[in-house]
Amino acid sequence: MPRRRFVSPRSYARSVVGTQLDLFLDRFTTPAEVPPVPVATAQPEPRPQLDLFGDRQLQLEHARRALAEARAADACRELTRLRSYHPEDPAIAAELDLARQLERRLDEIETAAAGERPRLLAALARSAPPRVRTSLLRRAAGELGRAGPTALLDDKPASVLLLAADDPDAAWVAADDAARHTPRARFLAYLADVEHRLDRRSRARELYRRALALDPYDLDWNELADDAVKELPDIAGAELELDDGMAWAAPVGVVLGVLPVGDPPVSPVSPVSPVSPVSPVSPVSPTWGDHAADRPPPSALDQARRFLGALVRASRERGPSMIDARREMRLLAPQLLAAYLERR
Repeated sequence: MPRRRFVSPRSYARSVVGTQLDLFLDRFTTPAEVPPVPVATAQPEPRPQLDLFGDRQLQLEHARRALAEARAADACRELTRLRSYHPEDPAIAAELDLARQLERRLDEIETAAAGERPRLLAALARSAPPRVRTSLLRRAAGELGRAGPTALLDDKPASVLLLAADDPDAAWVAADDAARHTPRARFLAYLADVEHRLDRRSRARELYRRALALDPYDLDWNELADDAVKELPDIAGAELELDDGMAWAAPVGVVLGVLPVGDPPVSPVSPVSPVSPVSPVSPVSPTWGDHAADRPPPSALDQARRFLGALVRASRERGPSMIDARREMRLLAPQLLAAYLERR
């Protein structure tokens, strides 16, 4: 009789637990034979259409910003890549066409002579859409400034271009540099225009007074920013019946309270000569000196400057000095003295 093998309870339990019924193959398998259970890997969900549109819009705005800053080459690269994803998008196609035209024109301007670039850029700005025009005007002002602070384009300095670009802070820097370099009436008036744009009225009108007393014929009257100042020649000529309304604009402005009294007028500076210190116009006797017969009659501007100098003295002094100043004002322009006394 064969001997039975003794199996311990622990071994039996291990044998039972270590086997399992394969219901599909109808057989017993050991754990090593059990096929591994496949583990599902996470698949990225497709982005919804809203996200795709958001990316397109974000990239399009980025390209438009480059275009508005006149970075045409950058805009072309962005829009070309964007169009490859959205070939049927009409907005992208239109922006890409504009960017390519701008890039071509800017490349042509870069090859032009330095002295012609401001004019070409300004002309390009006039024909460009408003969102591109601002950057082109700034670039034109920068090119003009390379020729010097008082360089002119169509008889206007860089500050005018910068004001047209709606950049009054940069315009002030350019206008101040020009006025310091050459204190002509024209540059003082352009600086006054910028101060007026910045809503600094008192500073602007002080500069207008200085410009008008220096040389009112040097101003671009049609472009003055302050309408009250712009009307002074008409008031002087039509209402006060002075011979030359433009020449008398400064004293009329002071009498009417449009302009401050300020300092005595200074001698004009030649626009072509180096800037030199200027001195106030010295008061003269109403008889115009001892040799009046040998001298040409004073011009309207000379008389207006003398009247302004007398007006400053009459406003600051008292007693005999004030009476002498008013007497000189009466001899120069009695109707303007009457308006002055009426308003005191």
